[in-house]
Amino acid sequence: MIKKSFLLAIAFLAASAIQLHAQTSKEILDKLSAKAKTFKTITADFSYTLNNPKSNTNQTMNGSVKIKGSKYYLSMSNFQIWCDGKTVWNYNKEGNEVTIDNLADVKDGAFDPAELFTIWEKNFKHEMKNTNATVDGVACYQIALYPNDAKNKAYHTIYLNIDKAKMEVFKAEIKTRENATISYKVKSFKTTNEIADGEFIFNKSKFPGVEEIDNRI
Repeated sequence: MIKKSFLLAIAFLAASAIQLHAQTSKEILDKLSAKAKTFKTITADFSYTLNNPKSNTNQTMNGSVKIKGSKYYLSMSNFQIWCDGKTVWNYNKEGNEVTIDNLADVKDGAFDPAELFTIWEKNFKHEMKNTNATVDGVACYQIALYPNDAKNKAYHTIYLNIDKAKMEVFKAEIKTRENATISYKVKSFKTTNEIADGEFIFNKSKFPGVEEIDNRI
């Protein structure tokens, strides 16, 4: 009886130790934040997938993004978006037109590309969903993010899949209120490039005949 009780106690302590050393969502996100603060710029290539059963849509496109603080440049298919931290220029190649908005007017409720690698830092609850997930062959931590102001968002949950070896965001899956899933999968990630501020501003001279739709007026 004594021996059995002793073994049960050891098993209990071992299980407790495993729980104490289990990675929590806060620990992982804190590590990501600390690493992100060392980046002056980010240049990444990614694939974008939209899966919307309601409209029977399932499409994948490749894109690239450059980020410098609150500034970003996004290129994907026939669209290019520039943001200098105050103004957003959304260019449609097919129509040769650019829509101009104040960032503050279009940011609320939308997913901001500049926040892809730091989005968890602002106004989110978080939960560790899986400490040993395998996503597209990559060993990942999977963390769910829930916006505190969900009623003002077009989405209700973001699943971050974090590469355990690199401690970097590998794939983000955004669940919208229309039961659609938008996925960003990082294909390459660099943080050493210097990026001039001019790269985050739409240059009209490079787009002859472009039609401007200015929503700021």
